[in-house]
Amino acid sequence: MGMLDDVRILDFTHVYFGPYATMVMADMGADVIKIEPPWGEMTRMSAELFGGISSTYHYLNRNKKSLALNMKDPKAFEIIKELVKKSDIIIENFKRGTLDKLGLSYEEAKKLNPSIIYACLSGFGLTGPYMERTSYAPIGESYSGWTRLTADNIEPGSKPIVPAAYHGDLDPGLYSVIACLGALRHRDKTGEGQLIDVSQLDVMLAQNGVQIAGYTLSGKLPHERERIPGPRTWGNFMCKDDWVFIAADPQMHSRMMLAMGIDDLGEEGSEVLENWLKDKTVDEVVEKFAAAGVPVAKVPNIAVAIEDPHVKARETIVELDHPAAGKVRVPGFPVKMEKTPPEYRIPAPQLGEHSVEILKGMLGYSDEQIEELRKSGTVVVYK
Repeated sequence: MGMLDDVRILDFTHVYFGPYATMVMADMGADVIKIEPPWGEMTRMSAELFGGISSTYHYLNRNKKSLALNMKDPKAFEIIKELVKKSDIIIENFKRGTLDKLGLSYEEAKKLNPSIIYACLSGFGLTGPYMERTSYAPIGESYSGWTRLTADNIEPGSKPIVPAAYHGDLDPGLYSVIACLGALRHRDKTGEGQLIDVSQLDVMLAQNGVQIAGYTLSGKLPHERERIPGPRTWGNFMCKDDWVFIAADPQMHSRMMLAMGIDDLGEEGSEVLENWLKDKTVDEVVEKFAAAGVPVAKVPNIAVAIEDPHVKARETIVELDHPAAGKVRVPGFPVKMEKTPPEYRIPAPQLGEHSVEILKGMLGYSDEQIEELRKSGTVVVYK
């Protein structure tokens, strides 16, 4: 039994932010119906294709069903309204007002389903002077101080650095999941649905909370604050063959010196440590420090990271069989659940792959009606 296998989500999301949120809930068992335009969600065809689908789409859209509709067609909108009545959550990250113009605002959705949970995902939220602006991950990262902070951690005042891996999409996506789960819990107790407003900027500011608290209390930016005196034993260091990350607090220095076979790390700086590392391999350093209880890590690229023996033992990378792309290896649901483990039921769908299943099995359309909708361009059916 899945954690959310009694929850149906009507998914109007695209790119990274929204699809990541719905993928997480799909892994938890939710029935996610991805509404796509007749030409497909935009990331289907981004960058190089594998089995006709981009790697981005392969990862973010597993466990989802694709229903491809021309949403401007009144007949398609009737289908959507019927699905709203049978759904628990609507989640969207369109440009502000898009669903309102189509007649599916939160107020209209509530008329169809009074207990609906309606999650609006955007760059700047549903209120405030920037609410109409479009956004991508680097926009939320930049406005929140995240981009500048990344550069200032390396060299204060240097060129801002765009953080890797689209945290400005993925972190707000996770908060969207948290909010939807909280709203479901509230509905379980009261029967009430609600509107959820998730802003990339709000979330990225929250993710900078430790640094912001430090600034508001001290009046100093992170790089302006005083460092703990003594030897520097935290950060990236170069070994004979590659980089290693060492995270040794002062209370770990005695363990560290024991592992190194020395009795002095110096008064300031990291010269003693750097000299010790320069003729040793990363594997040697990691083995010695890990055995001594000093936090240490190799710093591989992702090609090496996914083949790490610990990653393999944890089965963190899963393999999905896609009918067109073949074997697709991607990170799975990252949390181990004793009673309700995630399931990988289906790979990323082909465009309109589940149109017939949804229209016929869920809404009761006949084969003749579905064929008529297909011929009129209202529905795309994958064959």
